[in-house]
Amino acid sequence: MTSSAFSCLSKFNLNLLPFILIYFIKLGHGWLPNTSTKLINSANKLSSITFRGNTTSLDHFTVLYQDENSILLGGRNQIYNLSVFDFNERRDSTIFWPSSEAHSQLCNLKGKFEDDCQNYIRILFPTAPGKYLICGTNSYKPICRILQEKNGQIIIEKEMEGIGLCPYDPDHNSTSIYSNGHLFSATVADFSGTDPLIYREPLRTELSDLRQLNAPNFVSTLTYGDYIYFFFRETAVEYMNCGKVIYSRVARVCKHDKGGPHQSRDRWTTFLKARLNCSVPGDYPFYFDEIQSTTSVIEGNYGGNKNAKIIYSALTTPDNAIGGSAICIFDMEDVQSVFQGPFKHQDSINANWLPVPDNKVPSPRPGECVQDSRVLADKNVNFIKTHPMMEKAVPPLFGQPLLIRISLHYRFTAVTVDPQVRTVNDETYDVIYVGTDDGKILKVVNIPSSTGPPQAVVISENEIFSRKTPVKQLRIAPRYGRVIAVSKAEVKLVTINHCEHYSRCSDCLELRDPHCAWDSIKGTCVSVDTATSFRYLIQDIRNGSAVRCRIQPSDNTITTKEDNTIPIDKNSLDTDKDLIDPLLNLDTESTDCNEVDGEKVKGCASQSKLTLYTSEYLHIIVAVASLAGLFVGFLCGYLVSRRFHVHSQFPSPTFIEQHNHLDRLTVNQTSFLAPRTKTVNLDVLNVSTDSLPPKKDNLGSLKNLNITNEGTLQKIKKTYI
Repeated sequence: MTSSAFSCLSKFNLNLLPFILIYFIKLGHGWLPNTSTKLINSANKLSSITFRGNTTSLDHFTVLYQDENSILLGGRNQIYNLSVFDFNERRDSTIFWPSSEAHSQLCNLKGKFEDDCQNYIRILFPTAPGKYLICGTNSYKPICRILQEKNGQIIIEKEMEGIGLCPYDPDHNSTSIYSNGHLFSATVADFSGTDPLIYREPLRTELSDLRQLNAPNFVSTLTYGDYIYFFFRETAVEYMNCGKVIYSRVARVCKHDKGGPHQSRDRWTTFLKARLNCSVPGDYPFYFDEIQSTTSVIEGNYGGNKNAKIIYSALTTPDNAIGGSAICIFDMEDVQSVFQGPFKHQDSINANWLPVPDNKVPSPRPGECVQDSRVLADKNVNFIKTHPMMEKAVPPLFGQPLLIRISLHYRFTAVTVDPQVRTVNDETYDVIYVGTDDGKILKVVNIPSSTGPPQAVVISENEIFSRKTPVKQLRIAPRYGRVIAVSKAEVKLVTINHCEHYSRCSDCLELRDPHCAWDSIKGTCVSVDTATSFRYLIQDIRNGSAVRCRIQPSDNTITTKEDNTIPIDKNSLDTDKDLIDPLLNLDTESTDCNEVDGEKVKGCASQSKLTLYTSEYLHIIVAVASLAGLFVGFLCGYLVSRRFHVHSQFPSPTFIEQHNHLDRLTVNQTSFLAPRTKTVNLDVLNVSTDSLPPKKDNLGSLKNLNITNEGTLQKIKKTYI
């Protein structure tokens, strides 16, 4: 192919190169869910109420307790009581509890700063009607109190040490839960923070046993059945390669554990832990190993199981790795199944970790709740001390993350869920709020599928705090779209509800927000929780298609024109708008979708052309265009090469070879390939030498090319004939 052909092909294909790259990049990222954000809102576009508490110093806020009317915030030396509806502070219910002067001075002597030597409230649980258990850091000497409410007054019923229950440092990742009359906590039990433990008086995990806890960061805890579950991340002791790696864990203990016999009377006899696997599946899975937050147990319809109990969790990659975050769903049935599986065992410090054979597991099975653990045999107690880890990991629901974000700017830090939001079509969807370490909140909807994994649609990305201000906690507030976001210095009640910003039916439906619906009577996008009736509301969360905008619900039946050629049985049509075939031609003129680019059109025919194209159609069009471009480019190059191809003047290869030899001997005498001491007799080859002029050599002398008398005829015959 000539250079012209290549030029033609190159120019044609360079024009298509961006489209080809976009298509194949899309294919290469096929493992990523559809995470395109529909809305990006700055802080000034959101309605919010801010509470800053102590404006002169950092409060290190944390949510202690929340009910239908109030939210209690733990801060510096006090507990704030706010209205959950408007963040109005109830000052008469504020509990002020600073550290004593002696404890503050001792904290300063230990090398801590003045801001550290305060009492930051970390724990509050109602233990009985009118009775509360609260704990604080107390200048790096944790302390707890039991408060009793009597006649509108709060009195101190009891004060006790909080070591093992409350952290020393307000920034330490600790968690706790009150269940079955006891406080279960996961924190540290020393000033330096090197003694992590899971504690319920008087039981604790083993001291300095890396197989149980290895530098953990505790995230959350919950109660489920007869067990208390703890979620945390820690350095993986079973990682055998060079360096170290962080794994996400779930551990459990029995609520009724009473300790073991003899020397194990203050140790758990039911402590077990397993790895949480949140990864993109494949031959070489991509792991999100560091758990950051979880929700409470949510019950709903997931994967065809109408009574499934799940938790949402936010996990990230390490700080020195690719900036990735994911939301994974874990089924509590899968968690329990892993704890019923094989145990992990290592014979020696340099040996591999292998599953324990079933015949070597004692009975009753270690880790199970028993009536009285103090009467267990020594072999059972010793087994669980040396085998606290399960062989299998807890898989994510549907085998993959629900949501993945790869970003150099932020990672996920917190997650909360508005569960099972009911739509006008009597369907339910989970609305997920995800906090990031740069002060943003993502609003996501989990759209289940009957044939495969669910789809996560990111409705909006909202700036809540200033950049580099992580979102520590998230809580759901009353009314749709209202979220409580917590950072170290401030707490915000923010409304992430975008319904009122849309004035067109198609835009409202394409948002795919379960909180929003199109009111066909008012002609506006409204929040579903403010509607008194679903009769005239339109939603399409599953597809986000504006086709439903063409059908206007009415009180009784659907009317048609008299000249309609297709007879319609009015009795066969349900008054519910969602049961009507959207492709049925009713020849009715819609009032909310008959405007395109400011011009009135009949019906929705013009608008339907704008809404029937999806990303799948675009991928097909790009692929077809790419293949067509390659074919046309090849054809173009071929035709051009045929057009400008120069035909050879020599009929045969043999003649060409002879001609080249003669050229070298007669014309290019100065070539290093031609002999300089011999001449060729051209008469023998029937070539006339009369017309050949004498030629000069390098010294300027003339030479005669006639070689008839040189006696070289035989050599020429041998060489060239």
